[in-house]
Amino acid sequence: MLIANRNRALRLLLAGALMLIAGSALAFSSGPPDGYTNAPDENNCTACHSGTLNSGAGMLALDGLPEVYSPGETYDLTVTLSDPAAMRWGFELTVLDGTFTGTAGMITATDAGTQTSVDGDRTYLKHRSSGTAPGTLVSKSWPFQWTAPDEGTGEIVLFVAGNAANNNGSTSGDEIYASFFGSMEDSGVPVFDTPLAMTLHGAAPNPFNPITNIRFDLPRSSHVRVTVLTMDGRRVNTLADRAFGEGSHAVRWQGQDHTGRTMGSGTYLYVIEADGERQMGSMTLLK
Repeated sequence: MLIANRNRALRLLLAGALMLIAGSALAFSSGPPDGYTNAPDENNCTACHSGTLNSGAGMLALDGLPEVYSPGETYDLTVTLSDPAAMRWGFELTVLDGTFTGTAGMITATDAGTQTSVDGDRTYLKHRSSGTAPGTLVSKSWPFQWTAPDEGTGEIVLFVAGNAANNNGSTSGDEIYASFFGSMEDSGVPVFDTPLAMTLHGAAPNPFNPITNIRFDLPRSSHVRVTVLTMDGRRVNTLADRAFGEGSHAVRWQGQDHTGRTMGSGTYLYVIEADGERQMGSMTLLK
């Protein structure tokens, strides 16, 4: 694992160096390098294109992924990138197991404008040149298939990054987006036999400045850890790591890291862990 992560980091550094050397020549219209989905230990399109992540007026959406998947079943999914000012489009995605160590299941390209690639233990789906759809306004969609992993994999997370480009032939003026979507494994236990689980209500307000509250309910007394991460998986702060009683709770984040330094505007992840269960969401700090 350490060797694989180190090799991936070296590849990302090399790709970044090539971008600096080649400048606007590397717009990656034929498909981005592997490792640019904004998953933990990965980069995103801002490594090459100017702009701030998730600062545009558009969004990334995913259709077809169930909240609970059945092991071995194949699902027809569609990722859609939208932005009112864009005229060319690109994306890259991967599906990881809940520990973010490797690809969960199998990704199959079903559209002529997409392709798959493999880097170590991760499989990627990304655009081809024909899939960038120059001149297409407002949004672009790419369908594909995902075959769920074997029984026992547990939670999976799909990470995706997209470039809503202005089609000016350079890497300037584009809007870069990234998001993630999760699904839990169907345990096969009837609903009436399923133990009560933690309920996550999300962060409120969201967007926020400078304080938000992450709210959740516990069915029983539990040890809970609440962590804030950057979108690339780096820890910002641990907000709680202690016992909580049964009932409703709120943990406050004041937009600071573990040293008390105020964080900049952007989208952050929060992860809540209790009794072996993990749930996560995103929140946006606006200044």
